[in-house]
Amino acid sequence: MDTFKTIRPYNDSEVSCILEKYVDNSVFHKLVNHVYPSWKEDTLPKKLRKINTTKAFKEQFIYPATKAGIDRSMDNFTVSGYENINRDENYLFISNHRDIVLDSSLLFYVLYQNEFKTGETAIGDNLLSSDLVTDVVKLNQTFIVNRNLPTREMITSSKLLSKYIGHVLLEKEQSIWISHREGRTKDGNDKTNPGVLKMIAMDCETDKIDYLLNLKIVPVSISYELESCDLLKANELAEIELNGKYEKDGTEDMKSIITGITQQKGRVHLAFGIPVKKEDLDLSSNRIQNHFKELADHIDLQIHKHFKLFPGNFIAYDMLNQSNVFSDKYNAWEEGKFMEHINGILNSRKDKDGFEIFKRILLNIYANPVVNQVEKNIL
Repeated sequence: MDTFKTIRPYNDSEVSCILEKYVDNSVFHKLVNHVYPSWKEDTLPKKLRKINTTKAFKEQFIYPATKAGIDRSMDNFTVSGYENINRDENYLFISNHRDIVLDSSLLFYVLYQNEFKTGETAIGDNLLSSDLVTDVVKLNQTFIVNRNLPTREMITSSKLLSKYIGHVLLEKEQSIWISHREGRTKDGNDKTNPGVLKMIAMDCETDKIDYLLNLKIVPVSISYELESCDLLKANELAEIELNGKYEKDGTEDMKSIITGITQQKGRVHLAFGIPVKKEDLDLSSNRIQNHFKELADHIDLQIHKHFKLFPGNFIAYDMLNQSNVFSDKYNAWEEGKFMEHINGILNSRKDKDGFEIFKRILLNIYANPVVNQVEKNIL
């Protein structure tokens, strides 16, 4: 029986059949043409009919698309922490989450380019807006995290997901990227949810912390100089603060995906942390809940420590605090460039009644990474 069929990526035996659906699909052709405008009309059908594995699909479509995204939307893309991981091992990469698509795409692109083991990505089922999107993500070795289920169904779903994560890491010996919390960090304050760790460990019936550490957890930090979807994130948070709720219109997630891929991001940095060891943690408490919290706090410490701060982060901090504490971290040109970006967003705000709230939230998106490093005495 195919235990994981409802959540797993496509197997290689399914690839050819799935791709055949898109040989003459106009929507898929338009999507691919946006990434590869120089391709001739018959290039796509020829490529699709030659692909019969998920690895080949990623090599032919996903990695080149990621490279195109880097070239078109980033001034510079840098990576640190290679020395913390080995090419012949697989890991559970637990990452801060700022962009729906790019965070995991950049990670696996970097691993592939440098001949490390690649693997699978977790994605929420709320993003599967069409058959096309579902097929592409499952061809991209992505497994599904079901959300917003009734309590009993959620427990069953989480147990299956936990079993699948263990299967990928321990039996298939592939790596996994998973966000450190449900959904993206929208306020700039990256914080790991211990519930994510509990879910991953649900399939373990013995020592859950030992089990998690055996999965070789590597905290990952990704930092965007110009925050992905900053306008959309600030709008949502301001709406919640002003009216107590925010209702998506059905196209919101797709808009965020497209904006995240195409929006100019300035410099971007990805950092591999150090695999978490038992000696890193204070497990003296008798309560398992405290152990999960301790592990989450250590992941946060590494994510915050390796988060690369850019001039805009310090400028936003000084603006919010009406100070010049970090004035040595930026110059007049950098301040002018950052404020041009911020003012462009502020000038687009139609609701003048909530303008100050919107401005504070927008600046906090950039300032909170500085706050986290200050609070942890990292700066």
